[in-house]
Amino acid sequence: MTPSVPYRLDQRLGSCQIGSVWSALDEEHGPLAVAVLDPGIAAEPRWRNAFAATTSALGHAESGGQRFVAADFAATTPWVAYPEGELSLATRTFSALGMDYRPAAEEGPEEPPAPHVRDTGPAVPDPPATGSATGEPVETGPPVTVPGQTPPTTRPTLVIAAVVLLVLVGAGILFTVTRSGDDDPGPSPRAGAGPSSAAVPTSAPLNPGLEPPAPGNWPAQWPRFAATDRVRTLTGLDGLAFPVKVPLGWQCTPAGRAEGYTRHQCGASTDDGPPIGGELIVRDCPVPCTGSRQVAMRTAEEAWGLRWTRGGQSAVYAERSGLLIDGTPRYVLVVVAYWRGGEGDVDRQLVLRMTAPLDGANQLRRVVNYLRDTLVF
Repeated sequence: MTPSVPYRLDQRLGSCQIGSVWSALDEEHGPLAVAVLDPGIAAEPRWRNAFAATTSALGHAESGGQRFVAADFAATTPWVAYPEGELSLATRTFSALGMDYRPAAEEGPEEPPAPHVRDTGPAVPDPPATGSATGEPVETGPPVTVPGQTPPTTRPTLVIAAVVLLVLVGAGILFTVTRSGDDDPGPSPRAGAGPSSAAVPTSAPLNPGLEPPAPGNWPAQWPRFAATDRVRTLTGLDGLAFPVKVPLGWQCTPAGRAEGYTRHQCGASTDDGPPIGGELIVRDCPVPCTGSRQVAMRTAEEAWGLRWTRGGQSAVYAERSGLLIDGTPRYVLVVVAYWRGGEGDVDRQLVLRMTAPLDGANQLRRVVNYLRDTLVF
């Protein structure tokens, strides 16, 4: 399938496993650089969301504001167009996602994608998706063509995700992403060069956290384990190089493992209702684990559709007391943080996603405070 963008694409400047960058001309023959996500990749919502979030994050990180001319993240072939002088941002959209971007000089020739006829009516920006947790698709509008228009920082769509089998094709390299038949959301390894499959998971979150994160700090009122608390310290957990301190009665059992990825289910049963606890996930973050890459990884996480809040330079969190889960009010907490796994740069991601009865919130807060003190994020 030939990708379709509203410009005359002139020459491919480079490509990677998931997309390409082209030189282009607008209707007034102004030169542009257009980053295009392959349609086969865009069929997987997590890649589409990561492409949109990375584009937004790069613009803010570089200049405090967006520098693209136009974008359509809801198109069959998502794209973003920059002025010719911003070519580096177009290429870094893919590099920030951990892809092996290669200039066209290192590749064989390829015909440019065919342009499509631009709608002559007024441009209408995409409405950002709401925080609804219903899982129903959200209708999207025409491409964003207003100069300097900020792209939607929430997800382009809310998708009911089935187990997906897809083929990632780009730069002549074939990647097959597979899922096992169980409910483990963890990614399976994929062959070939490039980043670990753990960098961007392969199944779409029904309700990711809302972007951008609200300003804030790590909650000082969250309690820590005290010397008088009845706890147990779990060591030697599969794939974890650090101990985990939990309330007495909790267990942590392996729930998923791949290269650069491990997932444990931690918690305990309760006497009068659903259990307390949830997921503890550790992933590699390909170095350099830049802010834009962290954003891309964060957008792939389930967060009950809650707004993220900053918890420092390397962490965000979202919590809610009284969220109805299967008809029962629960306290929910999700934390995404990054830290140094060794002496070098930041290269690890931690995800804690747990629920508790309303009176069990502080149990979860104590666990995450212990992890924060241990891993230093």
